[in-house]
Amino acid sequence: MLLYQPSYSQEDEFEAWGEEQQQEESFDEFAPLDENDIADASTFSEADSCDGSCNGCGSGKSSNSKFWWVLSILAFTVLAGIMVRFKTTRNLRGVFLMISLVILGFYRGGCPCPIMSLQHTLFSLFGIDVNWVGMLWFLGLIPVTYLFGKVWCGWVCHLGALQEFLYLPGKFEMLQTEKAQRIMRFIRAGLLVALVLQVLITKTNFFKTIDPFKVAFNLRSANMTGWLLLGLLIISSVFMYRPFCKTVCPIGLILGWISKIPGASVLAPQKSTCVACKTCDVSCKINAITRDGKYSVLDNQECIACGNCVRDCKKGAMSFYRNSKKHGAKSICKKG
Repeated sequence: MLLYQPSYSQEDEFEAWGEEQQQEESFDEFAPLDENDIADASTFSEADSCDGSCNGCGSGKSSNSKFWWVLSILAFTVLAGIMVRFKTTRNLRGVFLMISLVILGFYRGGCPCPIMSLQHTLFSLFGIDVNWVGMLWFLGLIPVTYLFGKVWCGWVCHLGALQEFLYLPGKFEMLQTEKAQRIMRFIRAGLLVALVLQVLITKTNFFKTIDPFKVAFNLRSANMTGWLLLGLLIISSVFMYRPFCKTVCPIGLILGWISKIPGASVLAPQKSTCVACKTCDVSCKINAITRDGKYSVLDNQECIACGNCVRDCKKGAMSFYRNSKKHGAKSICKKG
């Protein structure tokens, strides 16, 4: 008697995927975004802001979990903004940076970060649906910076922390003048325009493929460019204070613009107390304070609210104020 033998595929549906199958299913991050793909998905996948190779992403965590994670980081930044205003807690900045470097950097793999959050925001502005949690980090820093200054940059940012701990003071004295700071600010602005155009035209996250910080925190890169940029970052950070922050970072540039808004937090000298010495100029490693002849110029757009000038001023002239006609985004430190 003939029995019917149903034919089954030779492939075992329960068999774990091999490397070749994974490669076949992998997403081409440089391929143009298909409108049908956008229609099929309710949100722009967070994987599009990270390839899942770092500890911070690709872990399958829910949006609710990521929301509380970002909210905790913003709260940590607010705490820093409060502590920098008091003499007894101002010296804890190094502790904040170390905690950030360990947790946000090496534990989380440096990803996600505000730069990726900025790109999420750009995707949204260009009509691509994104998970709103992905925009929260960058957008949340705007009111925090308005109220407390750029304390994210000076106290919490793990990218800045890595550069700061690599820096060896006194090894490189170039690029210290106000003109040099203005040139580097123009470079940052040009790179920000390039980033916006890249996102608008390609609708891809190109930065993640060459991000030197992700290479540093995860010790792996998708290409040789990432390793080369990491080498450049390390060498430049040894001889120059926070080179990425000064010449590349779009977050610091955008947050710096907030100091120009009336009512925003700004640092300024008290004219009745200031004696136009060089103390604040010397203590400002980020060169937000530069010397111009017999007086110093403080540019809050570059200030990272580290509090060093407030701590070192022997006259107690430096303090935090609100942007007004009396205390603007740029101040001159000279005798009243």
